[in-house]
Amino acid sequence: AKQQAKNTGSKMYIYASKSNDPKKNPLPYAKKIAYMRKMFKKYAKNIVTGKPRTAIEVAVDLHNKGHRAIVMVVGSDRVTEFTKLLEKYNGTKSTHGFYEFESIQVVSAGERDPDAEGIEGMSASKMRVAAVEGDFDSFQQGVPEKFRDAKKLYNDVRKYMGIREERHMGEM
Repeated sequence: AKQQAKNTGSKMYIYASKSNDPKKNPLPYAKKIAYMRKMFKKYAKNIVTGKPRTAIEVAVDLHNKGHRAIVMVVGSDRVTEFTKLLEKYNGTKSTHGFYEFESIQVVSAGERDPDAEGIEGMSASKMRVAAVEGDFDSFQQGVPEKFRDAKKLYNDVRKYMGIREERHMGEM
């Protein structure tokens, strides 16, 4: 949203990753979209569902919608990787399709301090660790304060990671 504010009149699209695996990406795509829309209600209409699965397919989709320039916002550790990738195929037909932009910018969503307490130091990796360890309090620090489905999200992450709940039956 901060980046969009710098580009008056531009449209903002939010794409979720379609990758899914129990260790690093436990939530299925449809659940990711649903939770994103609940967490960020102000931007729910900007969250895109559809065919694009990769950054290049997103670029093709945006080109087909008539956009002439793109600004992609990613984690600071991925800026160089996506810059090279998107520039490599700009103006080139490939198996992924075709796009040609006058301008491609890949910018950082901001530096994260992994040693910081609370949301400032939170990461998806830390949240998955909290889910594995059964530490809901730590997990909850990674979601927006007003988000009311943190426990449901926590349980879904655990479920799709293959973590079974332990039930204490008492002494026999």
